[in-house]
Amino acid sequence: MRVCREIQTWITENISRPIETWVNQEERRCREQPCNWWCLCCNKWFCWIIVVVVKVISWVVETVTRLVTEVVCTLVGFVLDLVGFLINVILSIPILGGIIRTIINWVTEIIWRIVSLPDFLLSLAGVRIRKKMYVKLIILNNNGVPHTTEAVAIRGIQTAQAVFDRQCNVNLIYTGICVPQLVTNDMANNIECGAGGFFSDWWIGGSYYELVSADCAFQDGWKRIVGYGAELIVFVIADITPRSTVGCSFSATHNYVVVEPNIAGIQSMAHEIGHACLLPHLEDVADVNNLMFPNIRTDAAGELVNRDMTNFQIASLRGSRHCTFI
Repeated sequence: MRVCREIQTWITENISRPIETWVNQEERRCREQPCNWWCLCCNKWFCWIIVVVVKVISWVVETVTRLVTEVVCTLVGFVLDLVGFLINVILSIPILGGIIRTIINWVTEIIWRIVSLPDFLLSLAGVRIRKKMYVKLIILNNNGVPHTTEAVAIRGIQTAQAVFDRQCNVNLIYTGICVPQLVTNDMANNIECGAGGFFSDWWIGGSYYELVSADCAFQDGWKRIVGYGAELIVFVIADITPRSTVGCSFSATHNYVVVEPNIAGIQSMAHEIGHACLLPHLEDVADVNNLMFPNIRTDAAGELVNRDMTNFQIASLRGSRHCTFI
């Protein structure tokens, strides 16, 4: 479970390493300090005894803490993941599941926007504490053949990481790739980025996405229900209409975005993630280099050109349910 790993990392960085640094310093001091011969070097003995006692106590505390954390987190995490998986399967039911998904996603978005209001205001003022966003890549297939490879698709993730790190002080964490074995149906492989696409999410295509997400992101299922810090899933699909569209997002309605496997589509990931965080298009020609300008532009090396963000865009993205402190 990701939370368990982060707790263990925190223990290592904030408890284990400081104690280890102190012990090393004390060991060096014990070796270097002069011996008081009048008490048979009792000062050095006492110094070494303190170092050994601290080492033993820290080892016991760290071991017990890690063991308890791992056992509790594993058990609680498994139960939550299992419950989340079952709920996600129910939500994959066409029409009814799609409507419930839409309601859950918007309700949780509103709730977490309210909770994140202090950070939103601080961000507007230029105070941006480091936050995290988790993204998973799912590459669909055409008759069993994946649309692209991780080596190609990861470029879009890396671009998004660079943009959000530099602009928003957000660490976009790539949680891995999944290539479903289940053959992709046409309604999931071909999306209309408009009203038709919005309602098609309630039908077979959206049900397929939900079912695949429940499988590929099993350990994140319960977070998709509570809406906070869940992985934002990027689906690489065959085709998006209209023809000029290479990526699509229906804002907070979904926990996913879709992109085409061509260069522009792959590099549009950051743009679509912006939409998922409620960022609208900026249509003014003066905003041609803005991340949310409608036309995705890439240079000769295939790198995204649209990378600028306004102060309000930064604060809005940081206030999303996908953007968290933990």
